[in-house]
Amino acid sequence: MWNFRKPGEGEPERSPHEAEFFNVGDLDWSAAIVRESIQNSLDARLPSGNNVLVRFSLKSGPLSKFTDYYSELVPHVRSCGFPFNPETKPEFRYLAIEDFGTIGLDGPITRTGLKSKGRSNYYDFWWREGISLKEGRDAGRWGLGKTVFFICSELRSFWGYTIRHNDERELLLGKALLKSHQLEDDHYDYYAYFSVGENHPIESGDFIQVFKSRFGITRKNEPGLSIIIPYPVEDISTNALIRAVIQHYFYPVIKGTLIVEIEDDTHSYTIDNNSIFELAGKQNWKETSWDDHSVESILFFIYNSVKTTQNNFLVLNRCEGTPKISESLFGDTLEYAQKRFNENHLVALHIPVIIELSDGLVHESYFQVFIQKNEDLVRPEEFYIRSGILVSEIKMIKGNVRALLTAEDESVAKFLGDSESPAHTDWKERTERFRQKYRLATYTLRFIRSSMRDLIKILNIPPPGVDKDFLKEIFNIPEGSDDTPGSLPPDEFTSGAPAKEDLFRIRKISGGFKVSLNKSGQFRPVRCHLEVAYNTKRGNPISNYDIWDFVISPDHTGTNYINPEISGGRIVRVVENFMVFTVENQDFSLQMKGFDPNRELVVSLKQDR
Repeated sequence: MWNFRKPGEGEPERSPHEAEFFNVGDLDWSAAIVRESIQNSLDARLPSGNNVLVRFSLKSGPLSKFTDYYSELVPHVRSCGFPFNPETKPEFRYLAIEDFGTIGLDGPITRTGLKSKGRSNYYDFWWREGISLKEGRDAGRWGLGKTVFFICSELRSFWGYTIRHNDERELLLGKALLKSHQLEDDHYDYYAYFSVGENHPIESGDFIQVFKSRFGITRKNEPGLSIIIPYPVEDISTNALIRAVIQHYFYPVIKGTLIVEIEDDTHSYTIDNNSIFELAGKQNWKETSWDDHSVESILFFIYNSVKTTQNNFLVLNRCEGTPKISESLFGDTLEYAQKRFNENHLVALHIPVIIELSDGLVHESYFQVFIQKNEDLVRPEEFYIRSGILVSEIKMIKGNVRALLTAEDESVAKFLGDSESPAHTDWKERTERFRQKYRLATYTLRFIRSSMRDLIKILNIPPPGVDKDFLKEIFNIPEGSDDTPGSLPPDEFTSGAPAKEDLFRIRKISGGFKVSLNKSGQFRPVRCHLEVAYNTKRGNPISNYDIWDFVISPDHTGTNYINPEISGGRIVRVVENFMVFTVENQDFSLQMKGFDPNRELVVSLKQDR
């Protein structure tokens, strides 16, 4: 039943590398499979449905029960160099993913049928690679997400069984994504289908019934999609799946639009808007991005945000011209918002945004922001949600603040979706065709992406009185300075910092500054936080930093980027004007050049405590 195509003379050979798109941040394979499968299910929700149910089942059984479905595939997998040896497998392991309350894979199943219909979820899923016709609120964009199903399988393959809402057809198909390869004396293409003939789906009721029984598929007559992944990689476990669902889909779960069931051969768990709190409390969050966070507090913050009623939102004014967060957007509610924020109350904001396409079509849209100060936080907690999926790699805010941004309206969701990376973990200005598709694309994206940071600056009013520690750990404030704007700093930076900062020496170089170790000190490995800003006449220069001034960028991207050059250490994290780095040997040095020579620099350097 596995059908490999033999390429013709002169046709290119291919070794897919799409896995690299999903090697992002702290995403393990459990998180990758959860993000992709639930995203697809939410996109395919029935128009009349209230919620979507997704079931993950980790199962195993005797090899003899499943030999007919995978034995033909094994020689091809091994010939591609993938380390799969069935002789070391005591049982056949598989992961079943089923969704309910969805439309299934509808649309024409052949290219010929596609010509008259124009669009087909079925055709897109099985035959399009790197091409996606999703739009609007749909979370997917690149047509690469389904690659996760292949790379999470030691056999680089999966089966898909669907019942379609539109015509109730039952279709079964399998696909393997390998490499162009040679087996014995024949050359084969990089893909294969488990099909009738070369690529036609299986529709035999008897065959499908046996398949469903062997793999424990629970779907009866309900429309939707069931995925079977043979030999899932070892990283995928019951607890890892539970953590991934809680961490990446807490928003639709708490909102009540998503229910997830996770089961194995001995246990079964349901994650819904009631059980999520208890299940989260039982998980081990070590070595995840939620390590050392109060997960219960995060989830209750999300719960309170989701339950905010419409009359409790502060509706900001619409920006005129280039969008930018400013105090004027608050109108006469600014003092009230500042008071609530500084009294540690939840502040809910409804923010209008104009989305204008390059063809002149204009959409009035909005996004919502929820911000709450919490004195117990040791570092900020920020969450960006677009169409239910967590965009996990954006880090913008500082301080003891917990914040949530949600983009659910169709126009802004489509705009942000078009800016996302293939793994949907960031919003990027340079995404292919993004800037060509919209007018003021870069400015609008920066407006949304940095909105929580800019709002916090406006709302966070310091208490009255003299702050004796102001600037105490900031370098490059010349002693005896006449505070003349635009004056250049001296060659040696001075500091009011305590003796612990004497580990470093910061000096001016052409176009910037250089940090090195004080040779008189005794070396020790250390982790540090560094912030840079232009000096200001009034207020804290670091707090008054603006993204339009410059952006620190190790990958040479962005407007007015500054490229940090480091030796004897390692850059851990960079966000705009903020950088975390480690010092690893005595010859450490860090330098940054490219700043405006007519403005004075302020450099704040602190060691991790």
